[in-house]
Amino acid sequence: MGFDTYVDAADRTVVQYRKRMGDLGRFLFSRNELVVTPGKDGPNGRPDALAFEGTVGGARRVLASQGLGWHASIATYASIRSGHHAEAGMWGMYAAEAYELDPDPSIAEERIERLLAPQRTRTPEHDLRELGAVLAAQWLDTSQAVLLFDSLVYDEVPPTTSSVIFEAARSARNNDREPLPVSRAVETFVLFFRDAPLAAWPALMAVLLEHLPEDLPVRYVLTEGIDEFGLNDSAAAIRFVDSWWEETGEFLAGYAHKLGSIFGALAAFESKLAPQYWLGQASAALGHLDQLNADRKTSTHKERGDALERLVEVLINTESPELAVVTKNFRVPEEEIDLILRNDLPSPFWTAQNSPFVLVECKNWAKPIGVEPLRVLESKMEDRKSMARIGIFISAAGYTKPFGERLKAVQGRGVGIVFAITLDDLRGLIHRRERLSAWLAGPGAIRAFQTG
Repeated sequence: MGFDTYVDAADRTVVQYRKRMGDLGRFLFSRNELVVTPGKDGPNGRPDALAFEGTVGGARRVLASQGLGWHASIATYASIRSGHHAEAGMWGMYAAEAYELDPDPSIAEERIERLLAPQRTRTPEHDLRELGAVLAAQWLDTSQAVLLFDSLVYDEVPPTTSSVIFEAARSARNNDREPLPVSRAVETFVLFFRDAPLAAWPALMAVLLEHLPEDLPVRYVLTEGIDEFGLNDSAAAIRFVDSWWEETGEFLAGYAHKLGSIFGALAAFESKLAPQYWLGQASAALGHLDQLNADRKTSTHKERGDALERLVEVLINTESPELAVVTKNFRVPEEEIDLILRNDLPSPFWTAQNSPFVLVECKNWAKPIGVEPLRVLESKMEDRKSMARIGIFISAAGYTKPFGERLKAVQGRGVGIVFAITLDDLRGLIHRRERLSAWLAGPGAIRAFQTG
């Protein structure tokens, strides 16, 4: 990968990325973070250095804006997590220690199981937090080799699983972390790198960045390009970076498109793949939404609203093609509809509603929703009741008592059925890996009937 660390004049460790890491630095910076250091001839002469310069916090935000941040990494890891070799390795390590303490097999095996049992049940997020803590501790200590990063090289096959797993367990213990979660995460990432390195790299980078100080400097050095491409002035250097930025963006987009094409073929071959993929994406979208809602001063109203709409859209994608998003933010002069869904659900419950389309309203407000937004949805359904007799209202903060009272009136007027859903409802769906339509036809319908 071509990473290294060094200590600058302020005695602070700096994360640096060398040119030989190829296109991967593109994931971590915005274009305006380029710094061109003038040479002896000044700004119009040959530059001395060329680098993108930012911070760990900035790199986290850039990754997250591309859908590749910490929460996406957890979702991806949860869907591909392995660990058979890691557990076998840890059994052997604990066995050697246990039999040395007491050769009685029953006592030794009881000790081994006591150590392994709680580590087996750790969540995917716990695994990545343990791994991230180890990586960060090693990265900030320039005397230590960094697990995975020092052995993974761009365009090269990762080292053998067994040797890396042993090193992971040793590193975990040296840093007072649980060895099985760390070695299990390392095993998974090694296999991930073998299958899709350009997808694995940002996921692993997000794990490291999540555990480093937010203001730690981050640099991606392109200085070697000055000599290689004969950059004789700052203008030429900027043209070189613009060209690199465009080409790497096209390459990464092409790579993502190929992965999407492959995934599409697999999803057509095995119908269970697509829902599981989108449930993983929903977990990432929920994590991003929770992060924005945790401190509303650091995000805008639009960002929070878009994040909730994105979560709902991803959950709907688990239903495709039977339930699909037709359009988002549908606008006419007098109103806007957040999401319009096409309803081809085949079960008798859904066909009985006689609603080819479903209207969805999303409100990520800090306080429970009152009557007025419900009146607006009611009006939209009334205007389209020959085509849309199902409405879904989603409120992150829940609903007021007057909302519930008004909902009773709506359900009894023949406009159609309106489901009132909270963010906790969506959280439960993701946790149970349950489809939205199945929940609406069961518990959701019971709730709607109780208000009708």
